[in-house]
Amino acid sequence: MKKKNWAWYLLAVGLCAAAVFFLVPVGITLFWSFRVSGRISLAGYAELFFDCFPFYRMFWNSVIYSTLITAGCVLVSVLAAFAFHFARFPGKKVLYILYIVLMMMPLQVMILPNYIGLRDLKLLNTPAAIVVPLIFSPMGTVIIRQYLSGCNEEVVEAARLETNSSLRVVCHCILPQIRVCVCAVALFLFAETWNMVEQPLLYVNEDSMRTLSSMFSDAEKYHEAVLPPAAVLFMIPVLLWYLLYHKELKEGLKR
Repeated sequence: MKKKNWAWYLLAVGLCAAAVFFLVPVGITLFWSFRVSGRISLAGYAELFFDCFPFYRMFWNSVIYSTLITAGCVLVSVLAAFAFHFARFPGKKVLYILYIVLMMMPLQVMILPNYIGLRDLKLLNTPAAIVVPLIFSPMGTVIIRQYLSGCNEEVVEAARLETNSSLRVVCHCILPQIRVCVCAVALFLFAETWNMVEQPLLYVNEDSMRTLSSMFSDAEKYHEAVLPPAAVLFMIPVLLWYLLYHKELKEGLKR
C-alpha cells in the first residue's frame, strides 16, 4: 500500500513539474509584455494598440482564416470519415492508408506541391491560397474515422431503411454520436491554423493578407516593445477555445 502511495506521489510531482515547465515560457512572455525600458509599464500595450496598426489587420486575418479553415475542414472530415467507414468502393483501404501517410508527412514536404498547384490555379497572393489547401487536411478525417469505429452502427442501418439521403443520416445519426470528437478535432485544427507561419509567408506577398504569426517572423519591422504584448494577445484565442471545450477534448480522445 505504501509503495502505491509513493508511486502516486511521484506521479503527481512529475505532472506538476511538467506543468510548470510548460507554463514558464507563458509567464516570461506575460512578464516581458509589461516591462519596457527596464521598468514595469503599459507602454508596450499602448504602442501596440495605438501606433501599430498592421496588428489589427493581421489579428483579424488570423481569426478569419482559422475560422474558415476549421469550419471547412471539419465539414470535409466528417463527410470523408463517414465515407471511409460506411461506404463500399474499390480501393477504400488503400486510399485510407494514403490518408494516414499524408497526415504523417511534414509540412515542408507539401509546400512545393501546394505552391505549384496554387500557381496553376492562379490563387497565389490571394486569401484562398492560405485557406483552400488546409481545408483538405487529412488529420481530421483520420481521427473522426477512428472514432466512428466505436459508434452504434445499428442506428445508421435503421436510418437507411427510412431514407436514401446520406446527408440526413450524417446529420441525424452520426453527428450526435461524434459531437465530442468533432469539438476535439476543431480545437486541434484551430490551434494548428492559428499558429501557421509558412503558408502566409510563401503563398501571399502582401502584409495586408498575412496572419499575426507572420508579425513575429518579421520582428525586425516592428518596435521591440510591441512584440511581447502581441505575443500575449496571440495566445488568448487558443486558450479560450481550450477553456470552452476542454471537456469535449478529453472525451473525444478516449476511443
